Amino acid sequence: MHRVAKLDVLRWLDGIVPAWAAGLACVVLGVGLAAVMRAVTDLIFPGAAPFAFIYPAALLATLAGGWLSGLGTLAVSQILAWQFVLPRNVILADHPEQKIAATVVVGITCMAVIAVGEGFRRAARQMLESRDDKLRERELLYRELQHRVSNDFAIVGSLLDLQRRRSNIPEARDALEQTMSRVRSVARIHRHLYAVPGTEQVQLEHYLTELCDGLRDAVLPPAGMVLICECAPVMMPRERALSVGLVVNELVTNAVKHAFPGGRDGTITVRFGAAGAGWRLTVGDDGVGLDEAGAKAGLGRGLIDSFVAQAGGSLSVVGGAGTQVFLDLPQDAAWRWPT
Repeated sequence: MHRVAKLDVLRWLDGIVPAWAAGLACVVLGVGLAAVMRAVTDLIFPGAAPFAFIYPAALLATLAGGWLSGLGTLAVSQILAWQFVLPRNVILADHPEQKIAATVVVGITCMAVIAVGEGFRRAARQMLESRDDKLRERELLYRELQHRVSNDFAIVGSLLDLQRRRSNIPEARDALEQTMSRVRSVARIHRHLYAVPGTEQVQLEHYLTELCDGLRDAVLPPAGMVLICECAPVMMPRERALSVGLVVNELVTNAVKHAFPGGRDGTITVRFGAAGAGWRLTVGDDGVGLDEAGAKAGLGRGLIDSFVAQAGGSLSVVGGAGTQVFLDLPQDAAWRWPT
């Protein structure tokens, strides 16, 4: 049925050319098919079966352009058969009454074929329209669901923010702020991916850029600290992209809290790109720095380890003058956009 529906030229050209022009094109298609088959046959059996190729030609024209195109193909093909094929047929050439009888019989049987073809065409078109309606309805319901999920993220963030404002315990306020930041990160990946049905990849450059923009507003002080984000134009599976985003969220938040004590100025840099046979995420700062053992003890535990494992990568830390944290991912973790 789907293949029959794909033959519907009137549906393809709807709104592009007038319906009569599309129907005429289908007649030309059908007659051309009959003419080609007749020419090939006449090379071997001149004048044999003069009306044989009218049936497939009329059926094709009907499926492509409707019953009017099928009738047009039948009429034109019969006229051409009378003019060019029947005179070479040794059986019918000298018997006019048999020629007329054969033409009538072929016309009646071919109209039956046209009727069957029109029935198939309408059934296929109805099935295709029904499928399109269901897909539109499903997409509408999907978008409504995603809209409600987005609203739920907003409600959760608002409740956490309300609780944070009411808390008088600094540790609790910090914990709630970190939780809000993680919720915002999950909400961003949802906006980039889950709101688009049928896709399993996310544009990491857009996602990390928006994530860093949100972190600037949420955790950076009003002045004195800069967050730079640079990402190669790559696509990444959504689950891995979410894990990478959560790692960035944790590392940037840690850098803001611990790398610049006393309100000193500084720069935090987030970079993602190819590295050797794989990919590397780098989150670095020019803050007070940590020795390597202290950096690993401070950054390589808790949630960060879980996010790194989910991303399928490995984490390394370089301390000293500032801190550089590297998340190395395998080659199949991402792929570049086609150029």
